[in-house]
Amino acid sequence: MAQYRINFVTTPFKAKSVKTIHNLAFRVHSVSLWLIGCVLVFSGCIEPWEGPPHFLHIEDITFVPEVNQGEATSRIEEVWVYSETDVLGAFPLPADIPLSPSELGESTTLTLTAGIRANAISSTRKPYPFYDAVDLPLALEFGGKDTLEMAVGYTDGTEVVIAEDFETANRFEPSVTSTAEIVRTQSEQLVLNGTSSGLIVLDEVNQVLISSTNEQQYNLHSNGPVWLELDYACTQPFWVGLYVKDAVNALRIPILLLNSTEGERNKIYLDLDPIVRTTPDATHYEITLDAYYDGSADSTTVIVDNFKLLRYP
Repeated sequence: MAQYRINFVTTPFKAKSVKTIHNLAFRVHSVSLWLIGCVLVFSGCIEPWEGPPHFLHIEDITFVPEVNQGEATSRIEEVWVYSETDVLGAFPLPADIPLSPSELGESTTLTLTAGIRANAISSTRKPYPFYDAVDLPLALEFGGKDTLEMAVGYTDGTEVVIAEDFETANRFEPSVTSTAEIVRTQSEQLVLNGTSSGLIVLDEVNQVLISSTNEQQYNLHSNGPVWLELDYACTQPFWVGLYVKDAVNALRIPILLLNSTEGERNKIYLDLDPIVRTTPDATHYEITLDAYYDGSADSTTVIVDNFKLLRYP
């Protein structure tokens, strides 16, 4: 269930801090009104407005899962904004969203969705299909300003499978050709969430990891999107993929190579739809992790946690 709180700035404050700033800008720069109106939206450059816009400020978007939906980790990078008739644009967080009272009316309702970077690629930013949308009624005036504290959860009907969080077990098993393995670590310097995470150490002796979840037999077929969420930190690249099994064959498919984060924590949202849609005969799937020692240091590490599979039943 989506949650939000909106803080309305009083009219005297708006008149003093917003209108004065914009009026000064208009006197100094003859084209600044056009620049405010010309925001990045799908329809291109908006026509100049009759006065300074009404700004909606969103500092960030918090993810609040329900019980049994895993850790509250997220990487929400932007907010997508829709009017009742149009797409107003995607705005990086923190965002100051300009709204025209003459274009939208003095009373309007916006729909806001949380945007992510699909497959860890900056050019594939999109609204995350499993996060709630927020409908926000607003009273607009030229020079006005509102601040929204926005929180989202997973949409109703989302099936969340905690594939592995390493708190009580380790479902990943190395293949017979692996010389490295994934182990549970409880080191405070390494754990990403909770009390445990998965750790891979690679070196001259332990050079190859080829692993997958062991007989979990995930059903990923869905009436909608299918995604994998994962938290990680690494000092060298590693692969995430799927092991696809049907009645006759088994196929190992590396999907995404994740580059070194230099040990810093990161999160990805991996779109599994292309694989699932092209393997309609699959009876089940397993998650795979592969890594090959790159020699960048005497030993390199990959830390993983919070594997979640999301779909609509």
